[in-house]
Amino acid sequence: MQQADMTGWSAQLLGYARLRGPDGQGVKLERRAAALLAYLGVEGPADKGAVAGLLWPDSPPATVRNNMRQLLRRLRLLCGGAELVEGDHQQLALSPGLTLDVVRLRRAVGGAVPPDVLASLSQGAGTGLLSGLSFDDCDELARWLDGARTAVDGWVRKAREEEVQRRMDTQDWRAALALAEAWAQQEPESEQAGRHLIQLHYLLGDRGAALAAFERLRATLSHDLGVTPMPETLTLVRSIERSAQRAPPALRPTRRALPLSVLRPPVLVGREEALRQLQEGAAAGQLLFVTGEAGSGKTRLTEEFAASMGNWVRMEARPSDQDVPYASQTRALRVHLARSPDVQLPEWVRVEVSRLLPELGGSSPLPPIVSEADELRFYDAHAEAIALLHRDSDVVIVDDVQFWDQASAKVFMYALTRLLEGKQGARRPVFIDCYRRGELPHYSEANVRKLVDAGVARVIELGTLSAGEVRELLAGLELPDAEHHADALARYTGGNPLYVMETLKHLIETEALHKEWPPRLPPPGRVGPLIQRRMERLSPRARLTAQLAAMADVHFRATLAPEALQLSVEHLHAALAELESAQILVGERFTHDLVMEAVRASVSASAARFLHERLARAFEQDAAPAIVVAHHWMEAGQDERALPFLLTAAQVDERLLPKGQAAGHYARAAMLLEAAGRHEEAVNARAAEARCRRAEGAPAPETSGA
Repeated sequence: MQQADMTGWSAQLLGYARLRGPDGQGVKLERRAAALLAYLGVEGPADKGAVAGLLWPDSPPATVRNNMRQLLRRLRLLCGGAELVEGDHQQLALSPGLTLDVVRLRRAVGGAVPPDVLASLSQGAGTGLLSGLSFDDCDELARWLDGARTAVDGWVRKAREEEVQRRMDTQDWRAALALAEAWAQQEPESEQAGRHLIQLHYLLGDRGAALAAFERLRATLSHDLGVTPMPETLTLVRSIERSAQRAPPALRPTRRALPLSVLRPPVLVGREEALRQLQEGAAAGQLLFVTGEAGSGKTRLTEEFAASMGNWVRMEARPSDQDVPYASQTRALRVHLARSPDVQLPEWVRVEVSRLLPELGGSSPLPPIVSEADELRFYDAHAEAIALLHRDSDVVIVDDVQFWDQASAKVFMYALTRLLEGKQGARRPVFIDCYRRGELPHYSEANVRKLVDAGVARVIELGTLSAGEVRELLAGLELPDAEHHADALARYTGGNPLYVMETLKHLIETEALHKEWPPRLPPPGRVGPLIQRRMERLSPRARLTAQLAAMADVHFRATLAPEALQLSVEHLHAALAELESAQILVGERFTHDLVMEAVRASVSASAARFLHERLARAFEQDAAPAIVVAHHWMEAGQDERALPFLLTAAQVDERLLPKGQAAGHYARAAMLLEAAGRHEEAVNARAAEARCRRAEGAPAPETSGA
């Protein structure tokens, strides 16, 4: 059968999802069909299995495959046999003949905006991606859609801003004014649109219209948002009031400074019971686990307690640790060695620890671990090193244990058990492990359960703050009018301490603290949009530096940025200072995991691939661990470049237990080799995978002749 022509078919995904044919007829799209087109439109060609897993997350694989076939068939029937989506059994992509409004909008950003896209912006293209559709039954898809909607809103703002600025740069002020008027009509609360409107009226010689536009903007901000105009808007208006002849000065972004009490509240509230449990557990010699949702104040609580106990040290795991065996343990050892440079490790301990820290070893390579006796010696060395390095510490805090990789967890648990079983009365520090509630991997959760059941550990749960406790927190900040918002803040944030403080920062920066509670704010429990708004006020250079740091994750170093982003050292220092001032970074790390997650969400798929490629090249030059280089090449979509590093990582991991990580790397390498048609090498990788799984005691993967 001849395939129908796609020419003239278009899909509307901004607003209510509809499909339109060549003759203009409209057909409503059901939600999964709309989600499929939206995903491919925003992300580009995608793995078929991954997309199907997003749409039907709880169904068996056979059902998922059948559901996808049926969905594609229904789309063909809607178009009289035309293919909206093309692909094979591995990948899906939009048909080249299909016009998609979100794709045209995305392509318009950064270049001249086509007239029909400008018209769509004036007719409500900013009403939202897949408006009215909900995917509460598909958690991963819902999270993706939240980020995509934020991205689309950003594209709309950016397309408008760039086109208005382009017309202003060419002194096409009347065309720029028409665009600004349409923008301000659709988003009357947009101060950016209002400023353009004020300036353009003035540049066209209508001083009265400029001041009238300012009064409308000021009334809207006060009535709808409970805020006053920003300083740059007031500067612009004062300039217009002083003179009707000279052009107003260039607008310079400013940021209201945050008080020190907001950056770190001086009062710790609502944690009296948790502190009592910490004291009891420490007196009983127990290992202490502190858990709560992200932003509940686990780090602040444990640091306050540790400081009251004497000499303490804090370590942390990072999200990428789980992909790199011994990443967490290696970082912990380096922290302790830097803190205790005078500690002399016995020679046999130094030799074994040098498997993870090459700087401690000699020039000769160590033989691989091949027997149980070798493995036991390796573990005993780490137990001895931890005992020696901790001998002067009263408290050891390990933060973000949910990210601790399995190999590190195993060796640390062995060492900890040795310490707990040591001589009665022997001095040892209080160990406090912090993790996000519900996010521990199975191996760590099993360890916690065993220790608690044995009575040698306790779990301390951190809840949210009550309205009274939020009021007490605000009172300790000594900010005029802050307590006035206590009840509203408690309701808005659900009592999450981080959400409280992030919302308070937002009120200060928008000069809303001294007003009534704004009627329009992002929904409770969504701190990401607040952080995103702060990100948007950064300079492009600082924003790109933050995005590079988010892509690099635990491996980010400031020295990567000049090469990766083509920045001078002077510009990099300015960007880092700006990020610290905005509470995005502290040194070379993010102030909080939620900040990093919000920055990641701000990176488009194409920009992420670009940043991963730059990082891959930088890490390759820097002789970073092979798995790190492989990860960034794969994320950049360059599997061929990733393959040698992935195989090297597998071979290195095979020399260190557990074997599971090496098996996983061999399996991924085999899949890439098969996709590249390098079948003989793929067979060798599969054999290596099977060898590792046998050594681990796990069943070897089934192979297929298909």
